[in-house]
Amino acid sequence: MGNRIITFVKFYIMFFIFAILVNLSLEIAFRFVLEIPEKLDIMGIIMFFIIFSLLGALVLFFKRYSAVKMGILSLIIGHICEFTFMRPEWVQNIYSLKIGMDVVVAFVVSSVFYWFPAWLIPSYVINRIYQTKN
Repeated sequence: MGNRIITFVKFYIMFFIFAILVNLSLEIAFRFVLEIPEKLDIMGIIMFFIIFSLLGALVLFFKRYSAVKMGILSLIIGHICEFTFMRPEWVQNIYSLKIGMDVVVAFVVSSVFYWFPAWLIPSYVINRIYQTKN
């Protein structure tokens, strides 16, 4: 039992580290390149990824999905979060049917750079580590 808890904690740490390294870095970097109307809330991002990483670690720990499945699941759950409670400006534009290239680009960037890799990368690394150990 103790070994399973340690393994889960390792999974969670891996998910959280990748979330902070990838997603927070991208959030800051994109602000230099793109015009993002929402205020940068670093603590909010960290708090969100504490929970989001916990969910990803739980799914991988119990289901042992492939990295691609985890990436797709992350993409779906991430967009559910964006459309239900995060509601950035591009989501609000979709709700008001103001869909232009800016909305399409924001959706693609969000999908490809934020949500899909959020669980794909740590799942890939964890699956590789534990595949070689077994």
